[in-house]
Amino acid sequence: MPNNTITTPAGIARYPHLNRPDTKFDDVGVFKVNLEMTTEEAEPFIAQVEALLAEFVAEKKRELKKDKLKMHAAPWEENDGMIQLKLKVKAMGKAKDGETYSRAPKLFNASGEVITDNIGGGSKLKVAVVPYCWYTATLGAGVTLQPKAVQVLDLVTWGDGGSAAAYGFDVSEAQPATVKTGTDDQDIEW
Repeated sequence: MPNNTITTPAGIARYPHLNRPDTKFDDVGVFKVNLEMTTEEAEPFIAQVEALLAEFVAEKKRELKKDKLKMHAAPWEENDGMIQLKLKVKAMGKAKDGETYSRAPKLFNASGEVITDNIGGGSKLKVAVVPYCWYTATLGAGVTLQPKAVQVLDLVTWGDGGSAAAYGFDVSEAQPATVKTGTDDQDIEW
């Protein structure tokens, strides 16, 4: 079955790891993002993925000569009228000749220009994914939505910190540091 690239509707990024892979549970790393949108927005995309999976399952049933196959959980969840698509791909792949290559998704802005900005949670994205259908005897048949490219429609960046105002602190004139000596009430200027 050929790998067809399909594009998600626009959604809000939750827990994105698109600039650098997440290595918390995998030493190689995983590029991933949960993309949140309304159920109505997600339905046409989910229908496309389900059709590809149904075709794969029918082919696998014929190959294994089985009437039924166990099904693995879908790569999306519904919660209060919102759908979260779970998109992920291993950070490195291995070619048939043994060479490893990066599977980092290409990042574009709304104008189609390549970007390197840090994509943070809350960014509005569209993602080109490759639905990878798979089967194992223990888990059953399933599909993984592998991000190939990302279009950032509204960027929310993240960094190594921020200003005091970014954390909600009022900015005022700083008072000089003083300390009490404990022996008298005289302030010592630092």
